[in-house]
Amino acid sequence: MNNEEQILFCRDLVNDYLSGRWQRIKYISSNPQDLFANVKGNICHDFSEILLSVSPIELYSEKRKLPVNSFQVLSDEIRLSYCTSYLLSALTDLACGLDSRFILKVQLFCINFSDLLKSNSCFYLVADLFLLPDSFMSLGQSIRLFYVAQSRRMNASFPKRMSIVLGMHRSGTSALTGLLGNLGISGPNDALGATENNLLGYWESKSLVTSSDCFLSEQNSHWSQLFYFSSCWWKSSEALTWISSYWDQMQNVFDVGDHFVLKDPRLCILLEGMIPLLQESLLQINFLLILRQPVEVVVSLCRAENISTFDALNLWIGSVLRSEFLSRYYQRKFFTYPQLLQAPQSVLDNFSDLSGNNFKESQLADAKSFIMPSLYRTKSDSVRDSFIESYPELSSLLSLADEIYSSFDQLVCDDHNFYHNLEILRRRWIKLLVEF
Repeated sequence: MNNEEQILFCRDLVNDYLSGRWQRIKYISSNPQDLFANVKGNICHDFSEILLSVSPIELYSEKRKLPVNSFQVLSDEIRLSYCTSYLLSALTDLACGLDSRFILKVQLFCINFSDLLKSNSCFYLVADLFLLPDSFMSLGQSIRLFYVAQSRRMNASFPKRMSIVLGMHRSGTSALTGLLGNLGISGPNDALGATENNLLGYWESKSLVTSSDCFLSEQNSHWSQLFYFSSCWWKSSEALTWISSYWDQMQNVFDVGDHFVLKDPRLCILLEGMIPLLQESLLQINFLLILRQPVEVVVSLCRAENISTFDALNLWIGSVLRSEFLSRYYQRKFFTYPQLLQAPQSVLDNFSDLSGNNFKESQLADAKSFIMPSLYRTKSDSVRDSFIESYPELSSLLSLADEIYSSFDQLVCDDHNFYHNLEILRRRWIKLLVEF
């Protein structure tokens, strides 16, 4: 990684910081060997330590981590403390309900922090990002969301331990969540029941799904259109209100003192706005991502719901790419639908490793008995040819989706070449969308 690449990486870190993805910054700061092996003059690691030191997860920490040898002169360390004082004061104003003062102090932090970075030759080329018109608003919203979590945690109304199942509709999310439910992991007390489209139930909260759909309706959107959703949606006051109410409802439908599993395919996209709350310093959290062949999903979904094949295919692509990105740097496991049906024991073994639980043989047997391979009726071999014949205009999109699926199917651990490949595929997707 040369200096130019390091600067570009640091600019990405700024975006992570402003968007509340502090978990990624913490990972990079704690595991530099994974990303920066044999890199001389490691600007990226030094910068990650600086950003981490001014993140809410460190400001609230009893053992606050300070950057070590990241600045060339002592005066810069003093100026960093001065910048931090603005954030600490802003948090006090937020706690007192003084929102206008809060956002002004966040803005002052951005201005002073930018000046500090400009004075250092290593970080000069990233300083401007903190002066962009949207920067302090993004950071302010991220801190507000974190404060939502911190306040609930102080009141013992915030989850202590949760697993989140992410996956596109009709991909096996219900089967996976039901497997965990029969294993003994707590589910919602208002779970959606079985229907002719899902004979074993949906295993998701009726009130939380209703809340998400109402919010999308207010935004003139729908769950089937989430792949078009603005990347900035979570920065609005309406989004803050919805996210806060969502977590209020979560307290009512789950036993937050117990290990529970949250599932809703909408979260593949909507989780974006909740990332500042999902810090490992606040709760134990892990993700389980499940994928199914895109053509199987599209055919199955369009049979069950009144949406177009174009929307269904793009929603598959958008949901898979975004859920992977949002769950990076958290504890997680990937599964495929065939793996779940054909080898549920391997899924249970992976979940046991992920969660650190030792389950009884009776629990494992109950969980495996829930899985019914006979319900796997829409298979790629039997529907692909007819799909391409019926929708030849979607063949390029389907080929791209197949490439994405293959990338996951061949994934071993979190390979950074895998991330790079997904980014290339994401850009190809955007180009294809423009052509339609």
